[in-house]
Amino acid sequence: MIELNPAETLLFNVGINTFSFIIALIIFYTYKNSFDYHYDIRQLRMLESIIMLILLSDIGMWLLDGKSGNTIRVLCYANIMFYFLMQNAATIEWLRYAYYRILGRNIPGRKEIFLIYIPFAILSIIVVTSPINGWCFYLDDSNYYHRGPWSFWMSVVILAYLLSISVMALIRHKKEVSVDHRKELLTLAFFVIPPFVGGVVQTVFYGISMIWPCTVISSLLILLNKVNEAISRDSLTGLNNRRNMERHLLTYEGEQNRAISLIIMDINDFKAINDQYGHRAGDDALVLIANILRTTFNGTSAFLARYGGDEFVVIIPQGDERTAIEAIRKIKNNIDAFNKTNQLPFQLNISAGYAISNEKSVNIPSLFKEADMNMYTDKALYHQDAET
Repeated sequence: MIELNPAETLLFNVGINTFSFIIALIIFYTYKNSFDYHYDIRQLRMLESIIMLILLSDIGMWLLDGKSGNTIRVLCYANIMFYFLMQNAATIEWLRYAYYRILGRNIPGRKEIFLIYIPFAILSIIVVTSPINGWCFYLDDSNYYHRGPWSFWMSVVILAYLLSISVMALIRHKKEVSVDHRKELLTLAFFVIPPFVGGVVQTVFYGISMIWPCTVISSLLILLNKVNEAISRDSLTGLNNRRNMERHLLTYEGEQNRAISLIIMDINDFKAINDQYGHRAGDDALVLIANILRTTFNGTSAFLARYGGDEFVVIIPQGDERTAIEAIRKIKNNIDAFNKTNQLPFQLNISAGYAISNEKSVNIPSLFKEADMNMYTDKALYHQDAET
């Protein structure tokens, strides 16, 4: 370990923390102003708020370090305790967010209590009692900060939690079919690397602050992934847009020994809905169909997209006729179940067609042409039934 003089590194530490705070503030306001207030965005905003508080606390630690006086000593202890408590809070928020994004659900309540809250409560107790026992940190007679004997092991515990998330993301990455989600999983797995490198540098060169500025780099990568995801989404329904669907299909085109099912559907009498009930009702119909598709394919590897107008596409990475027929049956049954709730002044109906790629290669234009023809066959049957 190379111990640096705090007086010589003060300007660097305050400067890099201030710069990192500005970047974190920009990230926070980007989440606030550019994204809908969903659960995962709420978690990211909370995480970024905590990171900003940590950076401000770190600035305070460097400005107060080594200053004389009993009042300064009290402020130092209070500030350092706040710093470590916020560090625990940031780790918890990251665990909750990453778990949700990896597995698509919250951490089960009992598991969260025993695996997260109790261990971090113990870490917090160590922090709060450190002014008495010096376990996590202590101040010498000149009010200079020093690491306590348990400080290293507390960092190891936090690192172990962060690495567990990285392992979960990498395991999930191997099974994931969606190109976008695979990228997000890699971003989640990579999150621990910059703060880990910063921690190594901070350990070797004792006297400089690098962990949380490096964590801001990880936060920026998460934001960039979110921005890319937003670009790939249909703004009304939240499903993948046509651009992202075409990008997704390119991963299959020409691939041998890989059959897929392509389903195309549109809403029957959609123009009449817009004309009679207004475009707001038409938008409601599109959103409801999108929600029904999410419900129908929840927990599967199906790729859902709004193709344009009132048309939707489902891509199933299992290419057999029975799978496609069963999928369409489930969609229509779920629409019928919704219609029975009478939430809309009209009935929702769809026409759907499917196509199966052969096992030798995936020809995207041919798939769309065949699925489109089958959809219009289904639509003709719908109009026949409506007339009788």
